[in-house]
Amino acid sequence: MKEMLCLLFNFVFLCSHAQTAYTSYGKVFRIASSHSMFPDSVRNKLPRIYQGKTYAAEEHYRDSSVFIFVPSYFDNRKPYHLIFWFHGWNNNIDSALQQFKLVEQFSNAHLNAVFVFPEGPKNSPDSYGGKFEQPLFFDGFVLDVMNELLHKNIITVKQRYDISLAGHSGAYRVISYILLHSINKAKAIVLFDALYGEEEKFAMHLQQNPNCKFINIYTDEGGTLQPSKNLMMDMDAWKWKYLQREEDACTDAELKKDRIVFLHSNKAHNDVITNNNNLEKFLRSLF
Repeated sequence: MKEMLCLLFNFVFLCSHAQTAYTSYGKVFRIASSHSMFPDSVRNKLPRIYQGKTYAAEEHYRDSSVFIFVPSYFDNRKPYHLIFWFHGWNNNIDSALQQFKLVEQFSNAHLNAVFVFPEGPKNSPDSYGGKFEQPLFFDGFVLDVMNELLHKNIITVKQRYDISLAGHSGAYRVISYILLHSINKAKAIVLFDALYGEEEKFAMHLQQNPNCKFINIYTDEGGTLQPSKNLMMDMDAWKWKYLQREEDACTDAELKKDRIVFLHSNKAHNDVITNNNNLEKFLRSLF
């Protein structure tokens, strides 16, 4: 019991310390939403079982929290971007924020934007998107976030906005289902070694929304090489224009100019976000 209390105290301390550290970049707060990914009925009934281990709902699929970051330079007199981030396997909000320097990179991109990070399958090897795989829930979630921002006088009802979706690894699945169901049509999609499947959902969104930007960075060993090649092969057959480059050979000008971008990286699966501050770099190119 003592050990459990100790671990809980350390976790709370680390979360609190991390959140306090981020305040030097802007406003940071957390909310809970009934429209969040979890809890959901599927994982309540059918826990995730992977390599013989069971990931119970109580521990891994109960957290409805949302991390929100608003840069200090945010201007509520101008249109803004809501950028939603989704973590991959065996991660959570706090570990991903720290490991990938998400707040630091987001702040340094200098966009008039709000960073929204809902909790996914917490510390679980799972790509399942929970309630976001169903119609209406993500849109309800967006309204919850906006109502909180309005309540805190961060945004105004007159401001125009758009949404973008970004994530790492297993985040591909939840992003693809949001594209399928949401009435909020994504202005940009950024996949960090995350194109494991659902290619048809990404392609359909790009076809139906010709102003949507798409950046996919993939690696040799992350499991995304062949799906990325397959999608490029399809685009060749459809005569779609896209840019394909080695990560280090792609210029900022190319990244900004081309609507659909495939970048091959020689880095490891968990390095593609922080290498060259890629998140910051990609965000700058989106709008």
